[in-house]
Amino acid sequence: MHAGWRLLGASVTGASHAKTGLPCQDAHAFKTVPGGVLLAVADGAGTAERSADGARCAADSVLAALEQSLAGGWPADTHLWRGLFQDAYARAKADLEQMASAAGLPARSFAATLLCAALADDVLVIAQLGDGVAAGYSPAADPGLATPEAAGGDWFLAAEPQRGEYANETYFLSQPNALDHLDIYVYSEPVRALALMTDGLLRLVLDGQRRPHAPFFRPLLTFTVEIESVALGQQQLAEFLASDRVSARTDDDKTIVLALRLPPGWKA
Repeated sequence: MHAGWRLLGASVTGASHAKTGLPCQDAHAFKTVPGGVLLAVADGAGTAERSADGARCAADSVLAALEQSLAGGWPADTHLWRGLFQDAYARAKADLEQMASAAGLPARSFAATLLCAALADDVLVIAQLGDGVAAGYSPAADPGLATPEAAGGDWFLAAEPQRGEYANETYFLSQPNALDHLDIYVYSEPVRALALMTDGLLRLVLDGQRRPHAPFFRPLLTFTVEIESVALGQQQLAEFLASDRVSARTDDDKTIVLALRLPPGWKA
């Protein structure tokens, strides 16, 4: 894994899907690239028959497009970042529509939300389509301190859930005008840690003022620092998402992807 970054991710089936025999309709992907890391989470619409495939396609396609675009270096201009993400989402949308065409089904059968981020030492860019949520951590003191909370910084809401025109409505990549609803956020500052999540975790990760719920994130990021191996960390993260403690608060599918910039000299 790329020196300086530690990445973990897990998607688990919610209790409501487990009872009805449905698979997990969430998907996630992450990748280290020269200069930083890329992350994505996607949430398939519960009413769409092939939404699990749509979510998988969306997450994989957007990262492939971003990796290709960043091969020549990371943009320094906000407008360039916006164009890069718009193009990446357009490619993911085209890949999803091609999958639907090959299956002889309408694109809405593969409906999925898509939240994606590019993270480097001095910039965070997030693109949001749907009701996922992203929380970042900016250190206020020495970024080399061992644990994120030791730096004395703050958690902030890096991307908030979108809401459609009607109650409980959101936006999906399969919609004809999906790209018109794409929100892109550019943060030109050091971000020590980042978490991307699907809406199955909303009740746990945001407080009453719709701010990141620090008691949820603090132990999670400490865990990410202290794991003995990435493979074991992945397993334990999935077990946490499937635990009674979490399932008591939500019966939806749940996904989280974590990125942590490690102190100098630490092994990823």
